[in-house]
Amino acid sequence: MVDLMPMRRRFAYVLLWIYKHGPSQIFYAFGARCQHTPTCSEYGAECVARHGWWPGFWMTLARFIRCRPGGSHGRDPAPEALPDVPFWQPWRYGDWSARKVMARIDQTGKS
Repeated sequence: MVDLMPMRRRFAYVLLWIYKHGPSQIFYAFGARCQHTPTCSEYGAECVARHGWWPGFWMTLARFIRCRPGGSHGRDPAPEALPDVPFWQPWRYGDWSARKVMARIDQTGKS
């Protein structure tokens, strides 16, 4: 039987590579910069490496949505541990609200 996890993880890395070398470069050329450290593509690669492609996808999607004017900014590293969520609610892996992320940054004193 073929182990699909490495193949899925490679597929996720290919998608991140396409983003980093395609739309990301176009945004950069027009002056748009990622407001976070690490950048969104680095964050996505780290989430996929730590937690697998499915949770990593949802975490990265939430981060892309927050990375906009009026969204969150500053230091926002990938989570060390996965939140305990039911399998039928995968969107709960991501932090979707900029207010929630900024409150967490303010509590830790890191920006």
